[in-house]
Amino acid sequence: MTYKVPLAFNTLGAAEIEAATQVLASGFVTQGKIVEDFERQLARDLGARYAILVNSGSSANLIAIEAISYMSALRLDLTFDRPIERGDEVIIQGLNWPSTITPILNRGLVPVFCDVDMGSLNATVAQVEAVRTPRTRMVVAVPVLGNPAGLEELRDYCAREKLILMEDACESLGAVTERGNAVGTIGMASAFSFYFSHHISTIEGGVILTDLPELADLCYALRSHGWTRHLKLNLFDFGADDAAIDPRFCFVLPGYNVRSTEINAAIGRVQLARLPEMVDARRRLMAGRIAAIADVADRLTIPGSHIIDRHSWMTTPLLFTDSEHRRRGQEALEQAGVETRPIIVGNVLRHPLMRSFGLKADQPDLPACDDIFARGLMIGLNPFSTPEIEQVVADALNLAARA
Repeated sequence: MTYKVPLAFNTLGAAEIEAATQVLASGFVTQGKIVEDFERQLARDLGARYAILVNSGSSANLIAIEAISYMSALRLDLTFDRPIERGDEVIIQGLNWPSTITPILNRGLVPVFCDVDMGSLNATVAQVEAVRTPRTRMVVAVPVLGNPAGLEELRDYCAREKLILMEDACESLGAVTERGNAVGTIGMASAFSFYFSHHISTIEGGVILTDLPELADLCYALRSHGWTRHLKLNLFDFGADDAAIDPRFCFVLPGYNVRSTEINAAIGRVQLARLPEMVDARRRLMAGRIAAIADVADRLTIPGSHIIDRHSWMTTPLLFTDSEHRRRGQEALEQAGVETRPIIVGNVLRHPLMRSFGLKADQPDLPACDDIFARGLMIGLNPFSTPEIEQVVADALNLAARA
């Protein structure tokens, strides 16, 4: 089916195509100076000291969580006096993406799931506190679909309780907290995604942000096979074979190859320059969509609608009155040419995937996540949408609300 309003939109234009073509013509396409330049621009524009470009948002989460684990043994002053150990617990909300859970498991850590607030779709301090135990070492905050609500309260809580905070901000580029800080600058590290349908696109891509030089160095090593080629600091004590090791090929960690390319970075530089324009457009369009359903707000709600100008709105989240209404509303939207999907995964604990994870048997009930699973949908949000398309959306939303 060809949708009038698909979930994902191509925001790449002539300038991005020209930038990619120039890289291809240059003959140097793997990670190099353009990647480094894009990383500097990202760090500057997003308000961090370091930006480490990788090939996806999932890889950004993977590298950030592993780097934090390694750094916990190097900087006890920053990780509350003891290293992260196998069996330690990491709190993450049940409304998330599975690839955020995988790196937790890879490190031998135990994901513990908390519920979310229905108004923001984000976990609150109270919900994190409800599942914290003496084994809790880290909280992974997930500002859902660009909603920054509660993020700084979580940072304050983690500082008081001696917990590490990381941001899985893959969906939230351009969002701003109540205190005026950019999402992605709140935790010890953060991960963003530059996937095709996100706020900026490098086709596939992601980035880790941090202010800590040691953490950045660990990310550089983990990103590129675990070698020392790109390290800025001397974090490692080398053994007796130092003299026999070619310094260009010295390996210190069990790393990966999750590097990006010059092509992705060249596209990203153009997209980054357009980010303010595209986020502003998303907010303007969402204001129109929220207004369009004002008369049916008792039947259909948009979480986060009260903070339009701090939210960065990756998509339009929708909550129907119950699961049957959601089913009828989904049919109405699809018939009108508006593509739909669940809000992320709803409650990740309800997916068959979880049976393979070997998680604790006493995971808590997550009623809000179940509610989102049962009656939530989201639809696409194209920053270059036209008035004609937005009228299609408005009409479809009203049909869905009344279905």
